[in-house]
Amino acid sequence: MIELTYKDVVEISGALARAVPLEDRVQDMTIDSRDVRQGSLFVALRGSRTHGHQFVPQAWNQGGVALVESAFGPVLGPALLVESPLRAMGQLTRTLINSRHVTVVGITGSVGKTSLKELTWAVLASRFVVGKSQGNYNTAIGLPLSFLRSPDNVTHFVSEMGMRGLGEIRVLTQITPPDVAIITNIGPNHLESLGSMENIQRAKGEILEGLKPGGIAILNRDDRLVRQLGESLEGHPVFWYGHQSSDATIEDVLVKETLTEVMLKYRGQSVTLRVPWIGRQHGYTVAAAFLAGSILGLHVDEMASALEAVDPGSGRLQKRQIGSLSVLCDYYNASPASMKMSLEILRAQIKNSRRIAILGDMLELGSQEVPAHQEVGLFASRYADVVLAVGPRAKQIAQAANLERMGCATWTGELEDAWQWMRANVKPGDVVLLKASHGMNFHDLYQKIERWGGPQ
Repeated sequence: MIELTYKDVVEISGALARAVPLEDRVQDMTIDSRDVRQGSLFVALRGSRTHGHQFVPQAWNQGGVALVESAFGPVLGPALLVESPLRAMGQLTRTLINSRHVTVVGITGSVGKTSLKELTWAVLASRFVVGKSQGNYNTAIGLPLSFLRSPDNVTHFVSEMGMRGLGEIRVLTQITPPDVAIITNIGPNHLESLGSMENIQRAKGEILEGLKPGGIAILNRDDRLVRQLGESLEGHPVFWYGHQSSDATIEDVLVKETLTEVMLKYRGQSVTLRVPWIGRQHGYTVAAAFLAGSILGLHVDEMASALEAVDPGSGRLQKRQIGSLSVLCDYYNASPASMKMSLEILRAQIKNSRRIAILGDMLELGSQEVPAHQEVGLFASRYADVVLAVGPRAKQIAQAANLERMGCATWTGELEDAWQWMRANVKPGDVVLLKASHGMNFHDLYQKIERWGGPQ
């Protein structure tokens, strides 16, 4: 963790300290009172249903210091009082980044940003001391928590920036101001809350507005909306990647059983890079991570070695063997683009196996909800032998698939019904894809399969 004392926190945030041991070191920062230990800083945030203030006594009982709103009372234990604990977290993070001259690589996009974060971190960590957003900590709460848990001698930080509305990425660039900004793509995720593709483009483009003076943009030339942002960007160099002629041109992508091989053209030379994840989409993530490393001074051989050594389990799509059953798990999030990518991976599996796609609802698509699910259904009918659609929205997947290839798809509204269908229909040697938005709880379905052990 970044080494700082409570006195440092007071000086940076302007907090009023009550009974706080100012010379003591902050042992950890958390927003969950259950994680508080001796010396932890517990940040009491407002929630949609509860307020962190009500858990302050518990934090005190466990030896923590509370960061609370100025109106909090009675103060019966060590506390730092500020106008906004959330803003104080951001202010602390930005000040430490600036004072320690940490280089920030900011990443956003509709699909692939978490995978790109992991690859960029791996590439940079081949030479530098690098922190990164942890898990899905890509918000104004998660980024400070992640940064403060970086090594004390951190030189670079890879900041994944998520959003659900306009202005949110702008705030994140104020917390972790990027020296390098990468946009993977712009799709219909969050169309329900933002209302139009133009608004999604504006929201993603906020990362470019937040670039430091002299900061660099790395952008996907193949994505029309991303390309428009780059072509209108002034005052910052833009480096492009994609299948179209770019600074890093993707010449070919080969998906093998346990890895993906990416051939790039860079500065007139051919470069072959391998990553132990499966999926053609990694052509883009590898190219973007490679460009980021090149811009920040790394050599090709360093980056190639780092990519090959990436943790196979850190990719979003996981291939797991349960008895004779091969299961492709990819249920963190879902959009039409990521659904198609996962279906392509399913099709590339062992040729003599039956390919079953179990596809759940895609959430937050707004006005595109029906056509998006229909589009996925049409695609699934061509890439899977059998389709099971799960959830009220996914009914459109089954209907579209059956229009294309009658009888290939079944629909069920509930996860429990999907489980019963699997027990009755999955056969030894099948390859099963589990793909849905996180809110569909497909992880529960996977756990049932794991306990079952697969068909005998």
